[in-house]
Amino acid sequence: MPNQKTRRFLAGTSACAAILTLLMGCGAAAPDRPISGKGPARPAPLTDADRAVTSQAEALLVRDCMERKGHRYWVAAPLDADETRSFGYVMDDVSWARKHGYGSRIKQKVLTAKKNDRNLSYRASLSGPAARTYVTDLAGGPGSEIMAVRLPAGGQVRLATGGCEGAAVRELYGDQGQWFRADKIATNLTPLYVPELVADRRFKTAQNRWAACMSAAGHPYRAPADIRSALSETTSGRSAAQAYRREVRLAVAEATCARRTGFGDTLRALEEEHSAPVRERYRAEITKRDQLERAALRRAEHIVNRNQ
Repeated sequence: MPNQKTRRFLAGTSACAAILTLLMGCGAAAPDRPISGKGPARPAPLTDADRAVTSQAEALLVRDCMERKGHRYWVAAPLDADETRSFGYVMDDVSWARKHGYGSRIKQKVLTAKKNDRNLSYRASLSGPAARTYVTDLAGGPGSEIMAVRLPAGGQVRLATGGCEGAAVRELYGDQGQWFRADKIATNLTPLYVPELVADRRFKTAQNRWAACMSAAGHPYRAPADIRSALSETTSGRSAAQAYRREVRLAVAEATCARRTGFGDTLRALEEEHSAPVRERYRAEITKRDQLERAALRRAEHIVNRNQ
């Protein structure tokens, strides 16, 4: 469980909860910065586009494995590289905001693809025994090994390692246990430093400047998270086109004010500063995650290229 100081911040600071939600939702639990001090050199972290390639390769490996076991399996078309970008607490990319707003159409595209996933309809068409065999071959049966990792801020995550999904991970990353532990620890560090970041006077000053800029532009929001939480209400009753135009206007205003006031730059600098001791403490896990990811990307690129 989080320590007493962290619990007090999480209970009493809405900004802290918002930052945790946004950063963890983006999978950016520790900033991708070089780690200072002694120890092995950290490889360059993967970009969102790189991770999309790895995910695509993993799906292709699952498909090949399932077909060898006599099943049909379809791999969804990947998102465009621009659509895989993720943002933290504040958006400050004006051009992306102008093109995508807050990404609602990208999310809808993903949801539609999941809803129309041919693998789900194929599984539904199978008889009871055949459907059970399909699930076992895909994800492993009752006897599959279960991995467990305790997270730095408390709690535990578990993973079944069987089936074609487990085999695909092992082919990409090698040691599945090392990968699972390093990845889950490296990507769950935000609760250890965000409370102190939110309490930093520089964060509050920068956010106040941003809020003043937004108010002057006719959008009286105190924090970026307030826009996201109110978005459905502010677009309610509008046509889809009108709602999207409203979303884009707000996103562009947020990004413009973040640029104009330096809020985005300030937040990145504070995140690097406050996360540095945490990243140093978990240097080994972060470095191992990056090494395994980089090696997996090389394999993934070969797999994707040969399937084109």
